[in-house]
Amino acid sequence: MTLQLITSPLAATEEVVNLFAAGLAPVEIALPAVLNAIGATRDQIAKATEDAVKAAEEKKQCECEDRALATEDAKLGQEERKQQIELNKAKQGTEAAQQAANVEKTKADTKKTLEEAKAAGKSPPAAGGGGGGSSSDAKKKS
Repeated sequence: MTLQLITSPLAATEEVVNLFAAGLAPVEIALPAVLNAIGATRDQIAKATEDAVKAAEEKKQCECEDRALATEDAKLGQEERKQQIELNKAKQGTEAAQQAANVEKTKADTKKTLEEAKAAGKSPPAAGGGGGGSSSDAKKKS
């Protein structure tokens, strides 16, 4: 009976690691090849491979959840922006209505003032805004 050592040369291990890092070899292939090269037992290789597969699956699941959360966050952000746009439109409409109401109130106040001035027997102030009477006006009344 002879004892035969089944291992791979360590130089091949670097190639396997490079293939794994590039995504060309899955962990189920790369890990046993590397562990075999350093003389790990079959049980150790099986356990390490099982653990690595579980970790890879958990990582993939977390990445999927992260993408789902990012997508949901983006949707919420868009919805919030849409609501803000609608709010701004409503605010602009309200402000425009208030400005129109202010103009109408000013017109009504001006009209009321002019009517009160006529009723009191005073001539309304000139639109030109001179404000005061001239000396020629005083001579006409005399």
